Amino acid sequence: MFKLKKQTWTALVLSASLVLPLAGLTQPTAVHAASDTQNHWARNVLNEWQTKGFINGFADGSLKPDQSVTRSQLAVLINKAYGFTRPTSIHYTDVQTSDWYYNDVAIARAEGYMEGYKDSTFQPNKQVSRQELAVILTTLKKLKSSSSANNMFDTQNSPQWSKGSIGAVLDSGLMKGDEKGFRPRDITTRAEAVTVLDRSMQGASAASTVYNSAGVYGPESGSQPLHGNVYLNAAGSTLRNVAIDGDLILGAGIGEGDVLLSGITVKGTTIVNGGGSHSVHIKDSSLANMLVNKPNGTVRIVSSGSTSIQQTTLQTAAILEEEQPTAAGFHNVLLTSQLPSGASVSMKGNYDAVDVSSSSAMLSLTTGSIDQFAVAAGATNNRITLNPASSINVFTANAPTTVNGDGTINRAIIQSSDVTITPRVTQTTVSSGITARIEGRTIGAPQTETNVKKDDKKDNSSAGTTQPVTPGIPNPSQTTYLLGINNGQAILPDHANYAGLNMSDMKITVTLDGQPAPHLLSSLRFNSETRAIEFTPLYVKPSNYGKTIQMTVEPSSASSLLKDRFVGSFQMTGAYGQITDAQGNPVSDMQISFRRGTDVKTGPIVLTTSTDVDGYYYTNLPPGSYTGELQKDGYLITYLNAPVLASEYIQTDSTAIATAKQDQIRIVLTWSALPEDLDAHLYGPTVNGYGFHILPYRNESYSYRNEVYASIDKDAMNGFGPEIVTINKRLNGTYMYYVKNYHANNLGSLGKSAATVQVYIGDASAPVKSYTLPPSSGNELFWRVFDLNVIDGKLQFLDYNNLWATEPPYQYFGNVDDEAELEGRLQDQVDRLPADLYLPYTTSLNNGLDLMPNESSDPGVKQMVSAIEAAPASSGTTVTADAYLQPTAQSETIKLLRYNDSADELTFKVKVNFELDHLKANGDMLVHVPTLDEWLSDAAADAEDTIAAESNPNTATLQDTTALKAALAHQQALPAGAATSEKIAVLEELKTALAPWWYQLS
Repeated sequence: MFKLKKQTWTALVLSASLVLPLAGLTQPTAVHAASDTQNHWARNVLNEWQTKGFINGFADGSLKPDQSVTRSQLAVLINKAYGFTRPTSIHYTDVQTSDWYYNDVAIARAEGYMEGYKDSTFQPNKQVSRQELAVILTTLKKLKSSSSANNMFDTQNSPQWSKGSIGAVLDSGLMKGDEKGFRPRDITTRAEAVTVLDRSMQGASAASTVYNSAGVYGPESGSQPLHGNVYLNAAGSTLRNVAIDGDLILGAGIGEGDVLLSGITVKGTTIVNGGGSHSVHIKDSSLANMLVNKPNGTVRIVSSGSTSIQQTTLQTAAILEEEQPTAAGFHNVLLTSQLPSGASVSMKGNYDAVDVSSSSAMLSLTTGSIDQFAVAAGATNNRITLNPASSINVFTANAPTTVNGDGTINRAIIQSSDVTITPRVTQTTVSSGITARIEGRTIGAPQTETNVKKDDKKDNSSAGTTQPVTPGIPNPSQTTYLLGINNGQAILPDHANYAGLNMSDMKITVTLDGQPAPHLLSSLRFNSETRAIEFTPLYVKPSNYGKTIQMTVEPSSASSLLKDRFVGSFQMTGAYGQITDAQGNPVSDMQISFRRGTDVKTGPIVLTTSTDVDGYYYTNLPPGSYTGELQKDGYLITYLNAPVLASEYIQTDSTAIATAKQDQIRIVLTWSALPEDLDAHLYGPTVNGYGFHILPYRNESYSYRNEVYASIDKDAMNGFGPEIVTINKRLNGTYMYYVKNYHANNLGSLGKSAATVQVYIGDASAPVKSYTLPPSSGNELFWRVFDLNVIDGKLQFLDYNNLWATEPPYQYFGNVDDEAELEGRLQDQVDRLPADLYLPYTTSLNNGLDLMPNESSDPGVKQMVSAIEAAPASSGTTVTADAYLQPTAQSETIKLLRYNDSADELTFKVKVNFELDHLKANGDMLVHVPTLDEWLSDAAADAEDTIAAESNPNTATLQDTTALKAALAHQQALPAGAATSEKIAVLEELKTALAPWWYQLS
């Protein structure tokens, strides 16, 4: 053992009672400022965190801001402040289920910001250095590695494992240096940890507010901003008058209970994980996106007042109701492919769009209307019921569907076989070669438009016509027909196919929300074969978004070949965005073909557009969910998911993936909107026989001698992907590819992510392997996709395609990424060698001494003592080195041969060689051997302190001090000229008597 200092018991115990934020914003519980922060530099943030309940004080009222923080304590701070609550299974040998920090360590492991060591330990009580904190922050915030550590004089030679992270926190401003440098090896204090974490949460997506008990939260009036995510996890709660710039999570803790959201705004996603049949009431609120994912049972969500919910995504059964149907309420609703087979969805109210990507679901519209209803290709065997007081304006079936009930459908567009519709349909269009059962009759092939009715469904005398009532008709006797129009063309009905008809026969007028707008149409032309009036598609500007364009086509004169009047309209809604490559450069002339629905890759195309020179695309599409297929020579076929809302212009960007070069292997990961961040991991063999591990934000490439062998080319962090991994040069051995749910909290589970992985080789446009994640309702963190064996350039895939609760194991050692990594690890071990080592009185003769007692060693680095030289004593005499110190048998360390019975401290220079793989380095240290009298004095001082502590009832350990008192008395009785043998005997007696207390000395 090395020299330890005594400290009292109360200072050894750091309060573990770091609780959730105090309930309610309206009635916060009073928390008194800590007694020891009044004049502290971090007093403001410490008191704020104490008020929020993120950190509690000690029994004496102090916060001990300058006390060091351990790994387990830091995990508690992060979890409480960021609202992380979901643990994963852990198997650390030094963390037991009975430990107070067990759950927080499991959460830290699940979130991925703090993991264990290679020896299967977590080291929960290890103090956190500043460079270790930098690594944790970089992982927590997914910061990009940086070389800025080279700008600090004391981090230029920092080890590879921390150097990039130090640069990242310096660049981000989360941590700073001073005149003393960055101080990478200094221990982090509680004040420093809280200050840095508070800084990291400014504008973060992490949770800053958690409500775990029933109550009313938020002010009575006005609107209070809440930064970050908010967790509401208790039934019987009300959240009111707050504006949340992150996500709102209604947790599973709500169970089957009720919650009320009143007057709130959520810019992020509102995630519903709990609630029952009377449950979630939303009043006078604005929600951008809502995701329903309640694993068990059905949740009822009621919208009332001025509530507006732009997009609602259903992954589980739900009841959606508008209490007083208005123009607000629910707008777009998506039944996802993750919806379980047989799930029931009930809807009441007026909806802009409903898109069905699920299969075998049962949907009923009890009362109200849906403007645009589409069943996506591949979404089979869904059953839809329209009650008498319900209607659909435009119903599009791209997959076999059954519609029952007594409601009405204005227009049905049938683009799939096996479609049956029982309710009344005013107009039906069936694609060529397809038949459908409409109101008990088979209609379809080979016709196209087969069923157009007047209001009286029993009167077929005017089949093929529609007579809308249009106010302000100049000639009341003139018949007015429906004009089919979208952004770019208007199609006259087939009965208007007058021979010789041209533009001169038509008078065309256009209005924007009822106001004349002739400037909106340009390049008008008429195609007599398709009966289409074509015009340049309108650019959907934010100022025009949501407004209605109406076109009227009527005879230009009494002698015109056109005899009737036609009126049609469309709403200015659509999608836009920018397409860039993996390096962020715009991609022009990329063709994008849109299909109705999310993740729909087959079926009819509703619109095709191209990107401009800056990579931007613009479309006009009715409200709903769309999948865009990206195609261009030299690029892989990829997809984007674009929501189109009735009143909000949504920008949807995407990444175009260039085809790989010859012999390259490209792995592409995509997924749905949630979870927000899936990470691709690739293990593989290295040139020198180790294993590399690349992953986003930390180790993004493996290189050897400046040649990149594998890399992360694109890291997507906001849903959908793509995340791109490229193997540039194949090495013999096994590659392992898996996916991790980076934030394993309530923001979407891996099993519900609909993730896919495709593997491309060379410039082939089609993947050689495709994997789709099997759905799961569990909380697994890892998707092990495949292993790839490479033997002399030949590939052999081993498919796993299953979910794992723990990280998949890999056969190679560690995280050895490249030559620079090896050099960094070796230099790190040299840097850990202390400049001076003072041997304590507890040193035993002839036993190996740890040369780095306060540092953790890299097990892959070998060390060997090459030489020991004695330095001259202060008296000018020189001692023989090998009389006191010698290398141990294997030369891995040194041993003390005899006590120093001279009058002076002895100093020895020890040379140590280090080896890692083919690399070598060396370091020097000074080993100081105090005199026998100094050791006796140190031992006696510890004996006195221990006896005093045992006499104090607050610090006593109830151990017998009789032998200790006797040994101390013998030391005090030693005469001035005592023989060396007497001194040694007393020292050994003191060491033996002190042994029971060594564990509490530091």
